[in-house]
Amino acid sequence: MVDTKTLVAVVIVVAVLAAALGYAVGLLSTDESHATAITTTTVTKNTTATVTVTSRTVLGINPWEVYFSPDGGAANRLIYWLDRSNKSVCAMIYSFTNDDIAAAFIRARQRGVDIKISMDKQQHTVSGSEYQTLLNNSIPTRVDERSGLMHNKVAVIDGKIVITGSYNWSNAAEERNRENLIIIQDPALAATYQNNCEAVWNASIP
Repeated sequence: MVDTKTLVAVVIVVAVLAAALGYAVGLLSTDESHATAITTTTVTKNTTATVTVTSRTVLGINPWEVYFSPDGGAANRLIYWLDRSNKSVCAMIYSFTNDDIAAAFIRARQRGVDIKISMDKQQHTVSGSEYQTLLNNSIPTRVDERSGLMHNKVAVIDGKIVITGSYNWSNAAEERNRENLIIIQDPALAATYQNNCEAVWNASIP
């Protein structure tokens, strides 16, 4: 027969383990208490811009980041991840006129990264488009010729990271428009986006 002291000790141990398990599960949940946000306000002659950068940290990893424009750092963060690509980048973009982002793709290509970019049939020929610059630097770039718009703004990096949102890769998106950019580190989600990106690529023409 188990005596009372032993039984109490067992109950205490079980309670401690349950509490520890609950804490661990809480760390992996989507509870907003684990998100951190930094808000800054910039006042210029013509506008007042409030920029909030939010990221989530789970067990030392940042599985997502959010940036808002104008002037919220979205372009710099997109370039940051493009410069860290090792194997592949599959991209779908509506408006692409930002020279710095194009330069990041060129650097990735020079490192041997496999790149596929699909662009919209109307936007790829506008003034300032990076379409010809990409082709001139041997970056595989195609045009979606279907009747509707190719309105995606997506980059899938190394099959692990998804970068998307309303944010076009344009100077207007960075400097004037109200846009959002979210960066998500999730291989399962990235695989879903990769499949769609490959399908759009296969349906587009050089």
